[in-house]
Amino acid sequence: MAAPLALFRCDASPLIGAGHVMRCLALAEWLREAGWRIGFAVGKETVPTVPTLAASGFRLCVLSDEEPEPEALRQQASGRADLLIVDHYKRNAAFETSCRSFANKILVLDDATGRDHDCDIVVDAAASNEECYAGHVPAHARVLTGLAYALVRRSFATHREMSLARRDGRPVQEILVSCGATDPGNATAAALDSLDDVADNISSIVVLSSRAPNIDAVRKQLHGKARLLTDVQDMAELMTNADLAIGASGSTAYERAVVGLPSILVTVADNQRGIARQMTEGGAALDGGMLDRGLVARLRTLLASLLSDPALRRRLAQAASALVDGRGALRIALAILDDETAKDGAQVRLRMALIEDEKWLLDLQQQPQTRRYSRNPAIPGTEEHRSWIRRTLANPDKLLFIIEANGVSVGTARLDRLADEDGLARHDVSIAIHPDFYDRGFGLAALRLVRALVPGAVLDATIFPENRASLALFSSAGFIALAPDLYRNRPNHRLS
Repeated sequence: MAAPLALFRCDASPLIGAGHVMRCLALAEWLREAGWRIGFAVGKETVPTVPTLAASGFRLCVLSDEEPEPEALRQQASGRADLLIVDHYKRNAAFETSCRSFANKILVLDDATGRDHDCDIVVDAAASNEECYAGHVPAHARVLTGLAYALVRRSFATHREMSLARRDGRPVQEILVSCGATDPGNATAAALDSLDDVADNISSIVVLSSRAPNIDAVRKQLHGKARLLTDVQDMAELMTNADLAIGASGSTAYERAVVGLPSILVTVADNQRGIARQMTEGGAALDGGMLDRGLVARLRTLLASLLSDPALRRRLAQAASALVDGRGALRIALAILDDETAKDGAQVRLRMALIEDEKWLLDLQQQPQTRRYSRNPAIPGTEEHRSWIRRTLANPDKLLFIIEANGVSVGTARLDRLADEDGLARHDVSIAIHPDFYDRGFGLAALRLVRALVPGAVLDATIFPENRASLALFSSAGFIALAPDLYRNRPNHRLS
């Protein structure tokens, strides 16, 4: 059987920028790594505006104005898409309804636009709560709001530890100016003006798409230690090496937050107000306000403050990285999964573990039944456990989940990334159910959810021969013995 297919409908252009495509790429990268097939359906201006999309290797379909769009999408999906992702301000409920005949599930990415949607999941990282979608989506739809669902490409999570280590208040040597890929309002000009006199002796890097309508004017404005980079492929490295940023309150605000880059936000469009509000109210950025005649003066004042206050830069970095951890795509992937039903009828789900779960997790790990067959049978102390959970939550190659049954925490599932196997992602999987919830089928339900989360991955499990309960559990989930204590489950589909 074929791997599940996720089809993305999004656009980019010099007028609307690249934000829709970049956040779709973030989700697409996770799904591809998990084993999904990926397709993009885009307008003719999209690929020239976002060269990163063509470089991604994802299957691309450039839509024609002559063919009805739902039919074109159906053809690209060969008649059936497991998931259709729509990220487009000019597509709404009527369009999504027309795609129901070939899309098994529909996920919408939006920014509290007030539009109606016929979807199964709506994601809005800029919204502070679900109320703005009341009456705008079907009753069954899952509404995912807040910065936990901010979509950021994996490279930012990979650079996160290295970047945060640099946020120690060191002198500012490099300022990044990134006001959107195409910046049609030319906020970049105001940012460059603000650097005059305030930061004459500091290097500045301006990032734009080569399709930006004001790129020639920006080039003429450059002087001193300012330089322009176009069509950048590795923004994560640039942000890691920068000490300060002036940037738009769009998707790049999330990227800067993940790597803890102290930033001044410029709101260049109404749909960015929610992001600016959440970031500034959370103490994660300074608010430069809207693109207007007073922007240059405000930026100069804020820049002077940041340049002279290393403690403020450290506080911004800490708050920003705490608000956006780079795992939004994984949380969305979890929401895509259907609940599993345990043998007692309970509805079982996985969610990402949080630092707030520390006490509950410690209780689980201190249970004698949990330690009996653990690789490390010693009972962890409070400080040892606190250090472990913080390291685990900070590591993008370690995924720690809470197993919930009818909303109650009953156990944990963990995926630790291993070296790839025959071109497939490979994870070590482990399950621990709290003794209070033994023999209710929660372990098997969790393993089924893990398999659905990473349908294309190889799953390995280390199980001691004397652990008969785990042997029975993993065997019933389709794991095959490779060695006396090593069991494996391989995906049962092809990727193409």
